[in-house]
Amino acid sequence: MVAFPVLILQCCCCLGFGAMVLRLLKLQSQFRPWEEAIFAFAIGFGILGWLLFPMGISGLLGKGWLLVLLASGLPGLVLLRRPEPYKGGLDNVGKGLLLLIGVVTVFDIAEAWAPPTDADSLAYHFNAIKQFLAAGRIEFILRPLDGAIPYLIQMTYLPVLALGGEIALTFWILISGGVTAALLFILCRRHLSHNWSLCVTLIFLTTPVVIYAAGTGQVEIRMAMFVLVAAWAIAQAIQTGENRYAVLAGLAVGFIFGAKYTGLLFALAAGLTILLQRRWLSHSLILVAVSMVAGSQWYLWNAVHTGDPFFPMFFQWFGFDDLTLWTKSHDLDFKAHYFPHELPAPRNFGWFVLYPFAATLNPFPKFESGLTGFGSFGLILLPFAIGGLWKWRRRLHNGPLPVYTLLTLLFYGFWFFIASSQRIRFILPVLPLFLICFTVAAQRFAGQTSYKAPLIAGVSVVMALQLAAAGLFSIKYLRYSLSGETRQDFVENYVTKFSSVPWINANLSKQDKILISDRQLHYYFNVPTFFVGSYSQAVISYYGRERSPKIMYDQLASLGITHLLLSTPLGATDQIYPKPFGTLHRQDCFLTLKSIPVRSIKSRTLSGRTSPNILAHILKLRPRNCLQ
Repeated sequence: MVAFPVLILQCCCCLGFGAMVLRLLKLQSQFRPWEEAIFAFAIGFGILGWLLFPMGISGLLGKGWLLVLLASGLPGLVLLRRPEPYKGGLDNVGKGLLLLIGVVTVFDIAEAWAPPTDADSLAYHFNAIKQFLAAGRIEFILRPLDGAIPYLIQMTYLPVLALGGEIALTFWILISGGVTAALLFILCRRHLSHNWSLCVTLIFLTTPVVIYAAGTGQVEIRMAMFVLVAAWAIAQAIQTGENRYAVLAGLAVGFIFGAKYTGLLFALAAGLTILLQRRWLSHSLILVAVSMVAGSQWYLWNAVHTGDPFFPMFFQWFGFDDLTLWTKSHDLDFKAHYFPHELPAPRNFGWFVLYPFAATLNPFPKFESGLTGFGSFGLILLPFAIGGLWKWRRRLHNGPLPVYTLLTLLFYGFWFFIASSQRIRFILPVLPLFLICFTVAAQRFAGQTSYKAPLIAGVSVVMALQLAAAGLFSIKYLRYSLSGETRQDFVENYVTKFSSVPWINANLSKQDKILISDRQLHYYFNVPTFFVGSYSQAVISYYGRERSPKIMYDQLASLGITHLLLSTPLGATDQIYPKPFGTLHRQDCFLTLKSIPVRSIKSRTLSGRTSPNILAHILKLRPRNCLQ
């Protein structure tokens, strides 16, 4: 199978690129050999994503060029030191924790072996890369939230998908998430014992939001990899005053905001934190300069195509006036409809303090903290951590832990008061820093005192609950790996309304273009699609405005639409916006090619679903003379 040689090649490429950077900055001596390899991979991961941008806009996404790129990182492997024999011993507790991490790894491998089913991954994380590969170049996707966004992390998905196929892609997701956990362990070991470091790593791997996101194309857990590198480098820059650490910090910070808009908030936190030292001016200038080079590509790309580097945040002021798919009037409608629903909690100091508790207790569905939250580990450790802060209050200004704490608090504060959504998974990138700081504070308070037993008991309960949740989440993947379930059956069971896709792929061609309103189907289509949702574009209004059938027909034709996929009884098309769809149907402007029963999946964790009583109708647009 070619997938695994491709995976090895891309891993070696990242290791080589990262090793070159560490050697250039003379930082290799700061790590043990295996730690050096983990840091090198994280740095090389970002460099690979960065290099693929100029190749993509130049139309060099063919397999030959991608092989040349991956091969270009291999010379750097000679710069890595050989791993040393492990000299530390593990007691029975440590061996047990390591065994449990191995069990979780088996769960993750089973997930990687199965086809992807996460809606966001299928809608854009994986689909955008598939689209770039089909075009042979990066194409601008004029759509907010999941189109015109930074793609630095997703670009690393491109070589493995092109050269190794889907199985290489899903295992690359597994590897990159695992490196984040390894980095967390490395930084934990600077402050905690082997057992506590393994414990924190296991807690992280089984945190609900990590279970949910680690095996998908979502970027937050991979941003956490860069956050850990940046936090360590900033702490070292402040402690030593050396420019080389500021350079590494700038590189990592650039990769963070090159991966997602919320990364800009971490960049702001990093810039303020690095000011708290004697060499604040030189280090801040280095941080800004390097991070701009590392992270600004996709913002410039947005500016060239829309006028707004942060599309659509400042589109009203900087946006172009001649964009058919996104107008300034539609932009106002989008912001008026979308943002209020994403911010259920008031932005005030009270809720700033209460949010972590409220999200843990899951009061608002928009927090998405029920299945994708941070679990109860923080609440269990809270009294011990407060005791630790008080006990060691005179030493709070020493070492990297205050830096990690400040970065976490600043990012959380900027996110709460500035960001456009309060979904808790968006602060996953700083979860590892939170785990380090909280665990160190709690462990130092408990120590060898009578508080040690309650602390260990509470952590054990959380660990057991999270392991059970991880096992429950993985049952479907284990079943798929061990049974004769087909790929199509698995996807039908866990991707809403998928059953219509095979028929469309078999009966439509690349000369057709089908309008869809279910974004999770994008990735599995082999024919051109156009997604029309509540806020995705300005041509076809989904805000319930009445438009004449002739205008609606012309809008569909202007987009090149030849077919439509509507998941509703045909007699109820008037209930779907835009309303003229119903009128077009009554005037026989749609020819029904096929009606297929589809399922609406309730949960990706459980196989719960509605009855197959929803009909997906594949409609063909008739010639315009159908209008009277």
